[in-house]
Amino acid sequence: MATPMYSSKLSGSKFKNWIKAGLGVLYTKEGIEPFVCDEIEQFQQKCLNDICINNGLPAGTTCSGCCTENVIVCPTNRICNAKRGKCSFHRNSATQYLPSGCPNKICHNFKNEIQNAHRFCGPSYKNTDASQWCSNAWEVAKCFMPPDGYKDVTNAAKTDFNGINSVIINFKAFQSKVKDDLSKKFNIFEQGREVGRAVRHSPQLEMEDTDLHKYFTDLQNLLSDPTYLSANTDAQNAKTKLLQLQNDTLIIGKDDIRNVLDDVAKAVQDKIRTEIDEQKKEAEKTKLELISITNASVKRIESQEILSISQLDKALDSAINDLEKHTKASLKKVQSEADIAKKQIGECADKGVSKLNVEADTGVKQIEISADKGVSKLKVEADTGVKQIEISADKGVSKLKVEADTGVKQIEKQIEISADKGVSKLKVEAEAGATKISAKADEALKKIEESTTANKEDKYNKLKEGKCIFV
Repeated sequence: MATPMYSSKLSGSKFKNWIKAGLGVLYTKEGIEPFVCDEIEQFQQKCLNDICINNGLPAGTTCSGCCTENVIVCPTNRICNAKRGKCSFHRNSATQYLPSGCPNKICHNFKNEIQNAHRFCGPSYKNTDASQWCSNAWEVAKCFMPPDGYKDVTNAAKTDFNGINSVIINFKAFQSKVKDDLSKKFNIFEQGREVGRAVRHSPQLEMEDTDLHKYFTDLQNLLSDPTYLSANTDAQNAKTKLLQLQNDTLIIGKDDIRNVLDDVAKAVQDKIRTEIDEQKKEAEKTKLELISITNASVKRIESQEILSISQLDKALDSAINDLEKHTKASLKKVQSEADIAKKQIGECADKGVSKLNVEADTGVKQIEISADKGVSKLKVEADTGVKQIEISADKGVSKLKVEADTGVKQIEKQIEISADKGVSKLKVEAEAGATKISAKADEALKKIEESTTANKEDKYNKLKEGKCIFV
């Protein structure tokens, strides 16, 4: 029985619809690729000319010595990832930011031109190699693509539809050649991006008829924008292919189908590497398996390089049948392995129970022995501890008594000495005070006698002069 994902209940036509949508995206990419290449090359040359004129440099001056890290300030959001103080982008001395700028005055100014030209001011610098900005215009274009998955593409041919379409959306100069407003969320190129996502991320590699019809309409509208693409030969050739594919009249190249499958396979492989959920990861692995089987089925169709729609249908039917056969074999193998595993689990469980019983009995005995030993050891240690405490207490009391007696004697002696010194000091000070008082008294008596004699002589002189004195 097939897995639910690819059950026979689901019509094989849904898988064919998915292939057709993938081819539609591929042809649309071919229609806009030259348009994007021309615009980016013009932008590259304009930047170089403006930089030379504005900085007084000779015409044609270029630089290939600066790497991308040299022109990006550290830290820069979504680029620099500092762990333990070390940036994973500016990882060594050769890849540090150069504050003084490019020695040739080219690369830092080129970086500023790219920054200003980006609709959201967020160029994908991790994608690009600045040392090639002057020599490879596609390294400039990669600054306008999504931040992951485009570092290793070196030209437009190796870039998928999503990358090329994103350049139109993010490079502001394209607005002059597109009538639809590229700043709006649901412009024709954003709708084209959604078609690409639907193909790459289809969980079952299937598509309903109504969805396929809508996606063809969206891609045709993109290629019909009246400002430029409606008159562009490459765009109109792509539109013709879309109409023929939609009407089942297109002759399909085998390489085209491989490109569709390889493009989606790459996205699936990236998903498998990053997916954490195991069920989702298994679903992606099954999807990758279907892609591989389809590729093999297409390859088996003789040696011709082109296919009709009927041949494509035959190849896809063969791929689905092969997958179902493979799925049945896988399920049978899984069931057999499950039965064996179940039996082994039962045997292991029985052995495990017996082993656990033996180990449990042994454990109980060991615990009892350890408990008895522990109790005995604790009792001995407790008795020893009590004796040590008693001995220490007796020693402490004796020591305190000796120290107390010694302290009392020292205090008594100190008091006696201090008392004798105090009495002696007081006696000396008293004798000195008495002597001082006696001297003061003698001096006072002498002054009184002198004063009395002077008064007497004064009174006598006044009587002699005939002056009356009344007392």
